[in-house]
Amino acid sequence: MISIIIPAKDEQKRLPHFLKLVIDYCRETPHLYELIIVDDGSKDQTAIEALAFQNDFPSLKVISLDRNYGKGQAVKAGFLEAKGDIVLFLDADGSTKPQEIGRHLHFFEEGYDIVVGSRVLRDGHAKVEALAYRRWIGTIFNFLVSHLLLEGIKDTQCGFKMFRSKAAQDIFKNVHLKGFGFDLEVLYLAKKMRFSIKEVAVNWTHVDGSKVHLLKDSIGMFWNMIQIKRWHR
Repeated sequence: MISIIIPAKDEQKRLPHFLKLVIDYCRETPHLYELIIVDDGSKDQTAIEALAFQNDFPSLKVISLDRNYGKGQAVKAGFLEAKGDIVLFLDADGSTKPQEIGRHLHFFEEGYDIVVGSRVLRDGHAKVEALAYRRWIGTIFNFLVSHLLLEGIKDTQCGFKMFRSKAAQDIFKNVHLKGFGFDLEVLYLAKKMRFSIKEVAVNWTHVDGSKVHLLKDSIGMFWNMIQIKRWHR
């Protein structure tokens, strides 16, 4: 079974359309899927909108956190609840479509433990539609990350990552960061635990309404890098 985790905060408007796409994809493939939507303290009807799909797709579960903790905590809650042999997360805005799952599952058959989506790599089949200023900020951020914390991964922040169940459990039970910097901690731990990682090119499209504040969150993630090194020496 494959578990898909979708963290969502105040996604009442965007989530239903994306959930329909994900459910349609799950039905078209030979694999058994479960969907776990983690409502990260939304103030709108995100959880209700997600629950409306249960009759149509019984393997859908909604976890509602008691308040807004951050994307990292929402993803962690979903991963620790997942029952699949492969566990992954997708962003609720639909910037990465579920078809990327099938494109990259074969890497697990080749022996990899983790598959990391990248908006930087190109493979001839992936197209990235991003705003120019976000590309520049992302390039600078990834350069600094590769020199200060993680070597060998060109895009740490893409919202598409897949894990073998054992890797997911071993890593996420040790993750402390609750916000957007959690990807850095996850990948740092993965390398420290010697899990094999494959970075792959994915199709990605900018969607308006991002929850990421580029300047504020980038500064916060530099502090996160210091925390990660302190916690996981």
